[in-house]
Amino acid sequence: MASLHPGLILRKALWEVSLMVLAGAFAIVLFVGLIIGDWMYFARLSSDASRYGYGIGQVQDQFASLGVQKLMRRFDTNGFLSLPHGVARVFPEANRLVIRPTYRLFSMRFRTAWPLKGSIEWASEVNGLTLICTKRVPWSSSILTFLWFSLVGFGTIGFLITYLLQGGFESLGGLLLGVGVTAVGLIVVAFGLLTVTVAYRIENTRLMQVYTELRAVALEETSNA
Repeated sequence: MASLHPGLILRKALWEVSLMVLAGAFAIVLFVGLIIGDWMYFARLSSDASRYGYGIGQVQDQFASLGVQKLMRRFDTNGFLSLPHGVARVFPEANRLVIRPTYRLFSMRFRTAWPLKGSIEWASEVNGLTLICTKRVPWSSSILTFLWFSLVGFGTIGFLITYLLQGGFESLGGLLLGVGVTAVGLIVVAFGLLTVTVAYRIENTRLMQVYTELRAVALEETSNA
């Protein structure tokens, strides 16, 4: 059997490498596109997108002497209400509001990787309205955060189990190596937890500021009615 020419082998190898690079680039573009699309849909102020996102907490308030009609007067004909630090939109047919902070250019209100919005459901009571605000984060942010912590956490545990079964802790040098790798894994997890915690506090403060402004507008409408 005749052997292939070295030039043909080289071209075939380059072709295979090019296909692999193109496949990887396409996967990266698709991955980034999915994240951008998820964030764009999350930020939409539409009825179908108002409940989109992973719920991570709730706030409930009861407003005495506040009716639906009084609340609706604060919104324009398209259902929008501009607030000092955010925007709200109402969907009367679904008994729902949605609020989100605004991010202005050239300001200190930078956006983290875990933005929050509020999906507010209301229920009419005898003495007023009950508002239940669900805090939501984009699905891509929550999934990537879970995958990252799982990768680091289970990766560290898997290394320790494999290292132990292979007798890595039987010598002083092996023991120091195992302790060092474990310490690095714990530091990475701790740093990740700190980052997520700080980002959540920042975004939660912004969302609650908008929610407080919405409550003030509702109460002002009640007092002026």
